[in-house]
Formats: sequence, C-alpha cells, structure tokens
Amino acid sequence: MMMTYVSRYSAVVLAIVAMSYGLPAGFDKVLGKEVGNPLLFFSPTQKQFIYRESLGGHRFNYMTEEGTEYNRADFELQLPFLYYKNLERKKLLPVSIDGKSFDKEAIKAGKQGLEIKSRHLDGHHQQIELYPLFNNNPEVAIMPFPEDVFRFTDQAMEFINADFNRIDTGLTDSFTAKLNEMGFVFPATVIGGKTTNLKPFDEGFFVRDSEGHVFHIKRVLDKPEIIKTPIDSSLDVQDIIISENKRKEFYGTVITRQGDVYLISYDNYRLISLPVDTYKPYNMDFKFLINPMYKTAISSGFKMVYGTAMDSDYNAFRSYELERHNPTPLLVKVSRDLLLPYQIRFDNPYRGQADLQLQFGGLWSIAGIFAALSLFVLFSKRKKQLSINKGELVLVLATGFFGLIALSFITRE
Repeated sequence: MMMTYVSRYSAVVLAIVAMSYGLPAGFDKVLGKEVGNPLLFFSPTQKQFIYRESLGGHRFNYMTEEGTEYNRADFELQLPFLYYKNLERKKLLPVSIDGKSFDKEAIKAGKQGLEIKSRHLDGHHQQIELYPLFNNNPEVAIMPFPEDVFRFTDQAMEFINADFNRIDTGLTDSFTAKLNEMGFVFPATVIGGKTTNLKPFDEGFFVRDSEGHVFHIKRVLDKPEIIKTPIDSSLDVQDIIISENKRKEFYGTVITRQGDVYLISYDNYRLISLPVDTYKPYNMDFKFLINPMYKTAISSGFKMVYGTAMDSDYNAFRSYELERHNPTPLLVKVSRDLLLPYQIRFDNPYRGQADLQLQFGGLWSIAGIFAALSLFVLFSKRKKQLSINKGELVLVLATGFFGLIALSFITRE
C-alpha cells in the first residue's frame, strides 16, 4: 500500500515538473509575441530621448519621449551621428547642429560605443581561464595572434605554448618576477582584456590581485611592461571591460557589484564615475554611446530601459525611463496566467549558462488556482467520494491546473 502511495505521488510530482517546463514554453511558442528590446538614444537635434520599439511582426514604433511619432526616415534624421552613412548617401552631409558643422570625418572621429552584456560579465558565464597576451611590436603593422596563452595560478602568471601544450618557463619567470617586484599578491581575482586581434591596437590586460590592486599588464617584444595603477583597491570590482579605441579617452570600464560604472582614463588611470544610478549588473545590460556632442548611458532590464544623457564632461543633464512594450494581446496574457501559475526555466538572457529559475505568473494566476481547486472539488463530488483527499487538495492549491491535470490522469486506481 505504501509503495503504491509513494509511486503515485512520485509520478504526479514528475508530471507537474514536466508540465511546468513544457506547457509554458509551448504556449509562448504558439500564442506569445517576442518582446523586442527597444533602442533608446539621445537626439542631438531634438535635445530629448527618442526610441524605436517593436510591435511584433516586423512592425516598429519610432517615438520621442514627448510622444511625437516619426517614420523611419525622419527618425534617422534625428540621429545624424548614428546614421551618418545614410545621410551621406542622401547628400545630407555635413550636418549643422547648434551652429556647428559636422562632416563625415568629424563624426567618425568623435564616435565610440561600448556594450556590456550581463551574460558576459565575470561570474555570469563559464570561462576557460586561458587568455592570449598579444606581443606588441612597433615595427609590425598587423597584430598576429600569439602562439601561447596565459593563466594565473596561486603563485605565478603562467604561460602555456598552445601548439605543444607546454609551459613556457621563460615568459612565466619573467612576468611572474616583474609582478612580484611590483607587489602583486597572487592569485588574481579579476582579469580584463579584449581577446581578439580585430582592434586598432592592443592595451593588454588589467588584472586585479587578491588585495584589490589593479595592474596594467602588456607584452612588448616578449618583455613584461607592467604598471601598478592607482585605481582604488577598496572597490568591489566585478569585472573590467577593455575597449581599445583610436580616440584614446579611456581604456575601458570598471563595473562594481553594486552597479557603479567607472571609465579608466588615459590620464594616469584616473577613474571617471558615470552618473548611472539604475544599472544593476546582475540582470541588466549596459550601453555607453559617445558622439561629437554628447555621451549617453543606457541600462536595460527585463521591464524597463533607462537613459542618461551627459555633456562632454560627463555631467548628466537629462534622464528618461522607458517601459518595454509587450506586443502579446491582453487576452493571451490573462489566459496564460490563469492556466499556468508558474514556470520552470533554464534560460536566462542575463546569463551565458543554464540558470534554473522558478517564475510565477501575475495576479490572474491566483484566480486560476481557485478555478482549478473548484474543478477538483466538483470532480471529487461527482465520483461520490466520502471525503476529499486533503493531500490532493493541497497539491492542487499549490500547483493549480498542473496538479489537477496530473491527478486526473494518475489516479488512485
């Protein structure tokens, strides 16, 4: 008797788990609409934020924060620094804004963009801790990819020849000795660099030691070139993102776990704090856009997108909050909550790896649970049971239609 009881409830629980994963995914595939990520910009002509949002089915809204609607062509005219190539084809360059003229060369020289995906941050994805350190040679125009990679151990910066899978003792000894000489405390806690040769030049890696000090490590003609930066060692750094750019205004960014964002200036590694209060690295992506007139920080999460416009000295002067548009019809969203009170998911747009989550529905899910409970009581009475099984009642109360369906097919008999 006990084995039958355990077997039945084990099967019921497994069925509920399977349904809570499969049914919501199938429902969204058939009836749901993909929630597009709106594109938010600060317009130098309108002096306000404008955005493009998806309406589903390759349809888009082009709006200003004040509610003015544009077609696509007029929208691009409000962002001349972003769509300057289209303007060039239409013979609309140079553009004049606030009495200043900007031609193609001026626009290109004043542009820079940096995008930081949450799923790419340290700790948010699986990382093979092997990195290429490019060998800078002033006499070579093309940046060759190195034949070796490095890693940090508890006692050394260790180089491994990738062709023969052997430790390069020469490079290992020289770089480790230089780091020890400069006071580096092993092991490394954060390693930031751009691991591609598709960049205008190489700035090496920024590495944080176990005491919080940040070191700038480069390789020049196979010799270590290392600087101990004055970056505050008390910062709770989550990641350092390097972005080499010909403007040479900053090396990259420092992201703290609290959501503070700093630029690492070329001016003696001085940190420039960005006035961003809404950014949460755990579940938000970040963009930093620079044009010849303004700088814009964009933080985008699951429901909201936040924009901050800054002048050339990084002083914020305008901000805007945009709610992400969900094109799914209201009837479909209500039906989903009624029938599917929660969902088990393994995907997360802010993680680069499987991430088990239990997501609950909205307020209509409560009504759905009581509807399932009412049907359970009705079916029990129709079977002329002397009493309603309390365990089954609690199961339906906790799982809604998932539990009702499972109990209907996996009966006591």
